Amino acid sequence: MFIALGQEVANVVNASCGITNFDLADGGLYVSLTLPALSIATVGGGTGLGTQRECLEMMGCYGSGKSRKLAEIVAAALLGGEISMGAAIGSGEFAAAHEHYGRNRPKE
Repeated sequence: MFIALGQEVANVVNASCGITNFDLADGGLYVSLTLPALSIATVGGGTGLGTQRECLEMMGCYGSGKSRKLAEIVAAALLGGEISMGAAIGSGEFAAAHEHYGRNRPKE
């Protein structure tokens, strides 16, 4: 996502460090994600490259004043991944998929 949107790739490590909370709430589960070091931009640097600019424009995130919208999109995508992975681990499907496709077996 960082490369496709012209972001500084060196920031991926900092930006990906986050805290995910799963809390039982009335009627369901409340899941939140905090990304304290998410550094993104919508102008300058790689955001002006052809393909990267086009991706940002398709999302309505190119130009000054659009960084908050881009941050929300990035966080929403990450939150979806966290929920999916948490569900897979909780249901036992995460390890089962690796076993099914042979990813836990040593190469012969």
